[in-house]
Amino acid sequence: MIFLVFLASKTIQVTQKFGVHFLKEVPTLNFEGSEKKVEVVVSGVNLRSLGPEFWAGVVKASKAQILSKISSSQCDLYLLSESSLFVWDHRFTMITCGETTLASAVAHCLDQLGKDSVEFLTYERKNEYFPEKQKTHFFDDVKLLETYISGDTYCFGEEEAHHLYLFHSNKPYSPPPEDVTLEILMYGLQGEARKIFNQPLCSTQQIQKALEFSEVLPGFIIDDHVFDPCGYSLNAVKGRDYYTVHVTPQDSSSYVSFETNTKIDQNYSPVLKKIVDIFKPKSFDVVIFRACAQEFIDVPGFDLKEATKVNLSCGYTVNHCHFKQSNGEALRSLNIKNSKTAKQL
Repeated sequence: MIFLVFLASKTIQVTQKFGVHFLKEVPTLNFEGSEKKVEVVVSGVNLRSLGPEFWAGVVKASKAQILSKISSSQCDLYLLSESSLFVWDHRFTMITCGETTLASAVAHCLDQLGKDSVEFLTYERKNEYFPEKQKTHFFDDVKLLETYISGDTYCFGEEEAHHLYLFHSNKPYSPPPEDVTLEILMYGLQGEARKIFNQPLCSTQQIQKALEFSEVLPGFIIDDHVFDPCGYSLNAVKGRDYYTVHVTPQDSSSYVSFETNTKIDQNYSPVLKKIVDIFKPKSFDVVIFRACAQEFIDVPGFDLKEATKVNLSCGYTVNHCHFKQSNGEALRSLNIKNSKTAKQL
């Protein structure tokens, strides 16, 4: 029997043979958990009718593969070797991590569909732990995407610190009022969650029970996967709504992402608090896409370090903020009205 134990600065391989445990230090697994994300709205084609074979080709173009699929009456969810893909009749969202080439997957898809079918496109890329290992830079990706559709580019946050790059199409578009996405991007996993994800041979059932996501967003069908030697991904669907979780537990690049399009009341604070309480990160970013402005976020135990927003020409308001574990000073809440404007590049 062989399993790995992750310590603060090293990885120890434990081998059991003839009742004796042998310990050997092995190179630390540095995996890039920070993600790239694209969302595309099309007309003139039903995306779900294209079938799994078409989407397998799109995923392959990103240097990932499909692991499994679940569906509701309105959405197909594909769990990938590096994150997730969600497909509705006229919209798809794809998220990839690691050293994937998501922009190439978008190009492959639009080569098949035709660029004139695109009504809206947005592409995000979070700052990475190991940017030198990436196949492309954000601006390389934008250059490729602009061969299909013109757009504008923004940076939320400071480029030398936590930041989010965003490219979006500048074609006129009117998002429906219920169109909202909440992203929580967490760094420095701590507490019981960290122990669970670094525990060898942990099952999906054990993880679901420990994390209690069904109490945060009940009634969803769940599809999840534990990676070897570590890592975890989850897709969940209910009607048109989804949520997804991706965990990179290694101490050298600890990262967790949570995302949902579930329409939440004007105050996101209760859901945010529940998710943050589960993973207990040292810091986290919040990204909110919606057709109207979000006014207030309060996260007890964390200080607001950065807040930026922009009203995109394609109809969305995007808010980005960075929170860090409180150092004992008075807590600060976020009022979007006082946010800085994101820098257009």
